[in-house]
Amino acid sequence: MAVLEQTFREQSDGKVKQVAPLRFMHRGMRMVVGGLEAQDKNGLRVSVTGGASLALLFEISSGNLLSLMGYPFSELRISATVGLAIERFTDRKATTVALIGSGRLALPILAPACSVRSIERVLVYSRSAANRERFAREANDVLKPSVVAVASAQAAIDQADFVLVSTNSPAAALLGQWLRPGLAVFGIGRPNEFDDEVYLRANLICVTSKTHELDYYDRQLDQPLIRLSQQGAIAWDGVAEFGDIVSGKVAVPELSQSSIIFRDSQGGYGDLALAAWTYEEARRRGLGQEITTE
Repeated sequence: MAVLEQTFREQSDGKVKQVAPLRFMHRGMRMVVGGLEAQDKNGLRVSVTGGASLALLFEISSGNLLSLMGYPFSELRISATVGLAIERFTDRKATTVALIGSGRLALPILAPACSVRSIERVLVYSRSAANRERFAREANDVLKPSVVAVASAQAAIDQADFVLVSTNSPAAALLGQWLRPGLAVFGIGRPNEFDDEVYLRANLICVTSKTHELDYYDRQLDQPLIRLSQQGAIAWDGVAEFGDIVSGKVAVPELSQSSIIFRDSQGGYGDLALAAWTYEEARRRGLGQEITTE
């Protein structure tokens, strides 16, 4: 979290180069690119569906390749980002979480919630009853709070202090009609994960990268936030980037009276920040193997 917090501050200061993630070969290959000017590093991370990820790290000033490394940190980046957002957008006294979705990234976004807040109860919903029951059993084995499967998303949200959403649903998994003032929502999935009303009711909409939101790879997928801004229903200038929240350039509204919507914009410079930290830490510890490209 400390690494990414510093990176968000650098982003706010204009010292981060943002490039929207790319997908190739019918989504079989994913590449994210970013630049960390304050650290004199840039690079890319590439992954293939079903395979491992690799990161290449370069020195900006010289153009030299610094490192080629395995990159198993994607879930760690998501966890840290969501944890930082929960710290800023939820009441310290929050004890109950609604979790919508029970797939691969459900636990990585639930774990930081339990780390930064004293969570006592988690209410999980997903479309498959078997999947949400399985997730509840498995999460109860690794987390301190009681994790309970519920029969509807609204049932979970009605009892929650804040909401985590991670789904691959083809339709909106969260409806604005379920929300109330004082409720913060954190999403990490596709741009169509929330319906229009979620954004229209929000007092604050925050994303990790406007560049990534504007240039999402799947042009056929509905993007309610972008569509509403193009229609004039939402002021794009009023959508905050998380770096400006972290740096204090954008104020957080009164939590108890506000609906706050946060979206992680799916990687990029954050991935490179963790790769850069790993490289420096490996050098400090004397790990890795020196190679030559000549």
